[in-house]
Amino acid sequence: MSDADPRWPSHDDLATFGEEQRWIALIRAGDEAAFKALYDRYSDGMFAFAHSSLESRAAAEDVVHDVFLAILRQRASWHVEGRLRAYLFRAVHNRVATLRRHLRVELSSHESIVRDAGSPMDWIHRGSTDEALDERELAAALESAVASLSPRTQQAYRLVREQHLSYAETAEVMGISVHTVEIHLIRALKALRNRLSAWRT
Repeated sequence: MSDADPRWPSHDDLATFGEEQRWIALIRAGDEAAFKALYDRYSDGMFAFAHSSLESRAAAEDVVHDVFLAILRQRASWHVEGRLRAYLFRAVHNRVATLRRHLRVELSSHESIVRDAGSPMDWIHRGSTDEALDERELAAALESAVASLSPRTQQAYRLVREQHLSYAETAEVMGISVHTVEIHLIRALKALRNRLSAWRT
């Protein structure tokens, strides 16, 4: 749809409140072109805002996708208080905050599971007749599993779990936020538990 379409503001125009309300009304009425124009105008800025907090392209894309999906699903009753741009960025901020809370809970849960299970070397099958061989095999399996992680996730895992750096220290070494370190550790722990499931007692 052309930016010249008079039904909604162009990328180069500062929309008035009245123009925004007409745009919102079109979307509420099911106008797909108006919804696409909304996405085209604001999604890049929303992504940049989410990415600045999450430092994960995939997570930031998911946040922006979720905001627009919620608008689409609830368009018949969609109501915007104040200016449209502020509403969209506030929605991104709220979803980022919710995601970070969930990730902290998830990371805590995974760390608790790993602590309760002991180290990978404690996962050897009970009743083994050759424990030394099992330990060597498990060590090789663990190293293979760690090596299969993506480079950044592997780096975060090795710094935290093998070099015993704190999350803050790891974040400083890698040049990322503590939150992004948490994301990498969640991914690593999930992957390693799946790859080493055969060794669980």
